[in-house]
Amino acid sequence: MVELYSKKVYELSKRMQEDDLDGSLSYLNAKEKDFLVFLLKKRLLEFTPIDVSKMIGVTNKTIINRCAKLTNHGFLIPNIVNQRIRSYSLSEFTKKNEKKIISKLTN
Repeated sequence: MVELYSKKVYELSKRMQEDDLDGSLSYLNAKEKDFLVFLLKKRLLEFTPIDVSKMIGVTNKTIINRCAKLTNHGFLIPNIVNQRIRSYSLSEFTKKNEKKIISKLTN
């Protein structure tokens, strides 16, 4: 009985984690999703907006706006120096779900 209960709890927690991922991804538009996939595929665990803007060929402001949206939904963490955001890092949630995010967004 305990084994059955523990399996059920495991399945429910796994399903809730999937729902969290799907919910977070649903708030992003296509360009933000593409940007997230780009960061994951290039393994950019920490980056500055200016460096990424040069890689992609868009303005620094565009990257900052996309980073702000990804930060609001838990995919990035801003690295603050003297009250200014100097760079961004992938969140633990993003690192942990990297393969799932890429598979969901590239299909």
